[in-house]
Amino acid sequence: MPKLKIITGENHPILRAVAKPVKKFDGGLKKFARDLKTAMIAAKGLGIAAPQVGESIRLFWVILNFDTDHEINVAMVNPDIISHGAKMLLAEEGCLSLPGVYGNVKRYKDIIVEFFDLDGGRQRLELSGLNARVVQHEKDHLDGVLFIDLMSKSEKQKDLLF
Repeated sequence: MPKLKIITGENHPILRAVAKPVKKFDGGLKKFARDLKTAMIAAKGLGIAAPQVGESIRLFWVILNFDTDHEINVAMVNPDIISHGAKMLLAEEGCLSLPGVYGNVKRYKDIIVEFFDLDGGRQRLELSGLNARVVQHEKDHLDGVLFIDLMSKSEKQKDLLF
């Protein structure tokens, strides 16, 4: 059973706040990150951001290469998407903080993200497709943005009809 409880609701203040940068890379950060990963796996998510469990810090976990032989879990601290390709893809998203809500969102197909690992080492990844989408979704959480904010008006109205 995960120690951390996932916050739900589109109007919860911590989900709408800009998270603070991580300044201390220590055992406390690593322990919190392990607990965050446990909560993500228990909820069957592809990613989870610290604000989703009540911690307003710039940290998230993602599963990259989901359901392949190369699947990995990556913690990203103080991530920054430094560039993206021109092509955007429309695909359905959901969110652990908005259970049962799904909608189509346009995201960049290709991104380059820089971040720190849990030891404070600088990292850089070039991501595409679902990997890029998951990172963009979780990075939005650190800026107080939910995927429903990015859905088109017609998509939001469609949800209201059902």
